[in-house]
Amino acid sequence: MRKTTTYFALFLTLVCSSAFCNDTSPAPLYPPEKPPFLTLVDNGTPTATIVIQDKNNREQRWAAQELATYLRRMSGAELKVDDHEPASGVVVLLRIDPTLNPLKPGQHDWAGSRGYRLQTKGNRLEVIGSDGLSVVHGVYGLLERHLGVRWLWASQLGRIIPKQKTVRVGQMDETSIPDFLVRSVGSGPWALFHGANAAVDLDEQPVGVKWRWDYHSFCELIPASKYYDKHPDWWPLVNGNRKRPDRPASHSTQLCTTNPALIAEMTRNLLAVLDKEPDIDVISLSPNDGNGYCECPRCKALDEPGQDWFGRYSKRLAVLNNAIATEVAKRHPNVLVKVGAYTYYLRRPLDRSLVPTKNQIVQVCHTYQCHNHPLESNGCVAGKTYQPNDVFMPNAEFLKVLDDWRKVTDHLFIYEYYMLSRPRHDHVPWPLVHSIRMDMPYYHRIGAEGFYTQWDASTFQRYGMNYYVAAKLAWNTNLDVDQLMTDYCQKAFGPAWQPMLAYFRYMEQAMIDDGRCLSTALQLPYRWAPAVYTDQVMQKAGDLLQHALQAKLTKSERQRVEFFKQGFEESREAIKTLKNHPKSKERWF
Repeated sequence: MRKTTTYFALFLTLVCSSAFCNDTSPAPLYPPEKPPFLTLVDNGTPTATIVIQDKNNREQRWAAQELATYLRRMSGAELKVDDHEPASGVVVLLRIDPTLNPLKPGQHDWAGSRGYRLQTKGNRLEVIGSDGLSVVHGVYGLLERHLGVRWLWASQLGRIIPKQKTVRVGQMDETSIPDFLVRSVGSGPWALFHGANAAVDLDEQPVGVKWRWDYHSFCELIPASKYYDKHPDWWPLVNGNRKRPDRPASHSTQLCTTNPALIAEMTRNLLAVLDKEPDIDVISLSPNDGNGYCECPRCKALDEPGQDWFGRYSKRLAVLNNAIATEVAKRHPNVLVKVGAYTYYLRRPLDRSLVPTKNQIVQVCHTYQCHNHPLESNGCVAGKTYQPNDVFMPNAEFLKVLDDWRKVTDHLFIYEYYMLSRPRHDHVPWPLVHSIRMDMPYYHRIGAEGFYTQWDASTFQRYGMNYYVAAKLAWNTNLDVDQLMTDYCQKAFGPAWQPMLAYFRYMEQAMIDDGRCLSTALQLPYRWAPAVYTDQVMQKAGDLLQHALQAKLTKSERQRVEFFKQGFEESREAIKTLKNHPKSKERWF
């Protein structure tokens, strides 16, 4: 299936040629500053004051301190933070304007969803947010777009802060509105730097969209340790017996979702959480992971003849979701109930009269489908790139699933897998930028309101470019991804940026050239990794990394190259092991 390609030969020729090494850098990711300039720091002396409109707003205080911290790390100057404007000098004003980007009719008012504006007026630079979190996003946008700061991966090594004694900004008037209203790529500070508004905090205090439980929640609402002994009939009937969960999280064991007493208790427990924490925006209502669904006559009676593996339990769960969400709407009308479309309940019910209540988010999971081909590429071809089976869905069919759901919900969320989902696979390469750059704009075009991808901060050596590109596109799906990757490499690796860019592209090209469908959840890496990342591919990729290390680098630039080289060597060893796996010769798909 591997195509003959001159991709590496071309890149290696370019890397080794003096013309390439002296090549003029491509256009910058962000346009150059325009005069007249506002000077914030003059030769190490502060010439500006950071002013906050509301000293009682913790997001504004945080944003002001962050701006002062980064300017100090850039120049050594300590800018004053105040809530009163000085009589003279440059002012950087942080303020909230709720009318900056008005809500559209029927739009949910998510914290951090309506963006910010950066505007110069005379000797004043204003960072205006539609709410407090948007002011934080605006400060990070100012640092990145106008002062050259980058947060490439989640560590101090991945943080780029230019050193300059004089810091100035040009004229600007730019409004930045995120494409996805709810964005969750990563967590903690790194996610916040890139504009996330879910799973983020300020000094360990949550901000933004507050939701309870990421996804699987049956085991949270009805823990077996509390209920099983008194109510074994609440658990699934499997092979004639009520199945007791064998793990605390109850994965692979579901509930008897048609039991009236169980439904009533689940509803009471969910409402109790909301009563205790009335500021919750979203609460998850989704089955435990895995199988173990109930086989009692009452549950089976709701299953629809004609549904395939991906719709086996869709109707029974839709009935449950509507029953509980209806009760939530009565007591907590502003809360949204996040339900899943995943594995056995990915499809909508065949009964088209059964639609989600208005207060439901439908989060569609791209799991048992192909990640190696962009959704709209028509790259999944039966008999050529995959062998049809019950538990794999080609992307063309997944597009139909998405279309079905978007017709009946105002709150479509996406759940992606830009890392390999099983921890034991984390040493295997999984470069997906070629799909991410096409799929995320598609999700935005069809009206997806929220975007989430699984991630792991310890895997940036292998999946970091996936995370970075996804984080940037979650805010702006129109970004030029080639420019984004070039900027990434220039900022991180200095004189070694060309061979490092070639390395990332070459590893990606190995996936593209192989051409077969790859799924994060379905195939085990011993079935595909040695075929994609052959000895020849790994040798040539290693040569590019070695070439990068031969450049004249600063200590930090060298450490960054070595960071990725370490990840590459771990991948090489993992693939050697997988190559000797007794099942490595099995046909996949």
